[in-house]
Amino acid sequence: MLPSPLDRWHDPALIDHLAHVRKPWDVLTRRIVRAVLTKFLPKPPGPVVEVGAGGGQLREWLPAELVSDVLHTEPSEPFVRAFRERHPGANVIRAEAAALPFEPASVGAALALCVLDTVPDIASVRDELRRVLRPGGEVVHFLDLATSPDCLFPELIAGGELPLTNFARDSALLGVLTDAQKALLPPADAFDEVLALPWDAWAAFVGMLERSKHPLAANLGPYAGLTAPGALDPEKLARGFIAAGAEPAGLLALNRSLLALTLSARQLGRAWPLRAVSSRAHVRERLRTTFDAGHGFAVEFAGPVAAREVVAAGGSLPEDVRFVLRHAGRTITRAELPSAEYGTPADVFDGEPVPPRATEGGQVVRETTVEVFVARRI
Repeated sequence: MLPSPLDRWHDPALIDHLAHVRKPWDVLTRRIVRAVLTKFLPKPPGPVVEVGAGGGQLREWLPAELVSDVLHTEPSEPFVRAFRERHPGANVIRAEAAALPFEPASVGAALALCVLDTVPDIASVRDELRRVLRPGGEVVHFLDLATSPDCLFPELIAGGELPLTNFARDSALLGVLTDAQKALLPPADAFDEVLALPWDAWAAFVGMLERSKHPLAANLGPYAGLTAPGALDPEKLARGFIAAGAEPAGLLALNRSLLALTLSARQLGRAWPLRAVSSRAHVRERLRTTFDAGHGFAVEFAGPVAAREVVAAGGSLPEDVRFVLRHAGRTITRAELPSAEYGTPADVFDGEPVPPRATEGGQVVRETTVEVFVARRI
């Protein structure tokens, strides 16, 4: 079992892990960050503050003309120490995003990387940003990795739904299903991380199976025993969900059990209304409704921004791969180039040309997306 979310956000080993995950996409992510800031930051930006700075990853992507003027804030003392070790000349202080040490209307822009999808009390952070920002000041949030379930799960559970792993897109399982069985599964995209099921439906069917010791109720991993009132702990379930996703063999076994439950429930005519949930889309809507006009903000942009490059084929990729995409924390490869865009191209913001989606022999298109949210203080 993974440590609690609070422990994870104070463990410097997390910084090294995330830097390792981000490194292959570093050039493209930097391109996106700089394009967005070129488009949306005030000119001149005035004092710029980063909240939840971690170990300083966002600082490495900032334009040279901006980086020296940014004050970084981070609530975790171990992360502050790690930041100072990595960036000795940076101005970083310990401060909570909901309690910033700045005068009212004294900040020109507030930046964040993978922060607003994790804070449990986003309204308090919004109110603090509204307090310190000048009228016309911008909140710019970047989300380049998969979102944390720490906030998504409590919100789904509070709405009466149980978040499940997305077994409906597990290729190892889909390959052995009949067309009739596939028709019993909910529509789901490859980037939908969660399937949500009404708690009442789960408790009624799975509770019956558990009481009768039916084998269908075995191998449910973090979902075992979640039928009794009061048994559903959002934080514990989120930790179990993360742990399951980190272990491929365990995830396959869990997905197989959830698939068997679903097919049995549907074939028996039980209520089992699954729906696919994209955590990025969920966070996007959460930010839109939080930073709205009623709370002193105007949303200027919300959605994925994409950058790409054409590189020589080779390395560990199969010979037929022509397209590699990193999106919503997942990497996919394809033998053909997709016709659809996965996000707003970065050149829309800064006008700099990007490579076309075309390759010659021995070339591969590499593309990444970053979920971007921008709101202006009104």
